[in-house]
Amino acid sequence: MKGAPTDLDVDVQTLLARVLRLAERPTAELRRDETARWDSLKHVEIVFALEDEYAVHFDESEFAAMDSTSAIVALLRRHLEA
Repeated sequence: MKGAPTDLDVDVQTLLARVLRLAERPTAELRRDETARWDSLKHVEIVFALEDEYAVHFDESEFAAMDSTSAIVALLRRHLEA
């Protein structure tokens, strides 16, 4: 997430904070491999929460690529623009 965060960036950060039960919304990039609470079960919860929130459907092949805030935002933008 280079530059000023967009509304979508902030919304995804807020969703991640909620699902991962973080005390505050992160203001920096969250990465799955650097976030202890982001385990495989939470990853599935994140995917479902995103699908519910944005009325999109991710293909199972996309799950692994959703490993950071910026990757999620980029994938979500592609789905929303389709």
